[in-house]
Amino acid sequence: MKRIRTLQDLEYEKMRIRLQRLEQEKSIRQDWDALKLSVAATLLVRNTIDRMTDEKTTPPGWFTGLLQVGTAALGEKVGQLTAQKIETTLNSALRLALEAWRKNRKT
Repeated sequence: MKRIRTLQDLEYEKMRIRLQRLEQEKSIRQDWDALKLSVAATLLVRNTIDRMTDEKTTPPGWFTGLLQVGTAALGEKVGQLTAQKIETTLNSALRLALEAWRKNRKT
């Protein structure tokens, strides 16, 4: 870490640390969401397969199971696209805030 000599250096360091914390929190949140999705998808597939192989299951059960698997896959894809859109929006907002802060700091 650089030596802090002025109030502006301190403010810059605080902003840098705050941005670093936000990036780390975002990374943790993404890892946690991915883990939840993978566990949920695995459980859904396992439960569907169990229901499909059950002797009491009739042909409509197969259709329902396939529909659930398809819905889960579609939901995961929509979630990924939404996460990407949110991430790009947050990154651009943070970039704009940092640029505005740097511009105000120089003047």
